[in-house]
Amino acid sequence: MNPAAFLLPDRVELITLGGSVEAPAYSEFKAICFVSDTAKADLFSEHNFFERRPKVPGLWTRFTFRDGDKLDGILSHNLLDWPQFGFFITPPRAGANRQRVFIPRAALEGTELRGVVGSGAGSAKAIRKLKAARTEGQLNMFDS
Repeated sequence: MNPAAFLLPDRVELITLGGSVEAPAYSEFKAICFVSDTAKADLFSEHNFFERRPKVPGLWTRFTFRDGDKLDGILSHNLLDWPQFGFFITPPRAGANRQRVFIPRAALEGTELRGVVGSGAGSAKAIRKLKAARTEGQLNMFDS
């Protein structure tokens, strides 16, 4: 599929394993998994949730599908990265068989924000660096 233009107003354009182009409506599928050529997609068969707080920066979200399945994923902090028709997520245990996932809004019953995983100025590592930088140049006038 063309990653820049596969999301159409009412459907998604993709190429099947047989090489033909199809354009199913958003309501016809649950998720699109971006995988390597040799990997078997296992998105809804195992490891649907993060076992502990993820380390990837973003919004840790739990998606509930219309059929009752649930899936955790990391959404981008940048709201402009969220397409109008659905969400791109990084799933738990991302790897060759589950690199990135597109979930259409039509497939969802609800979403739940589980946590905010930060990076940059708000992270614990950045705060420690900032505190260390403040005390490096200070005179120790009041230390005994």
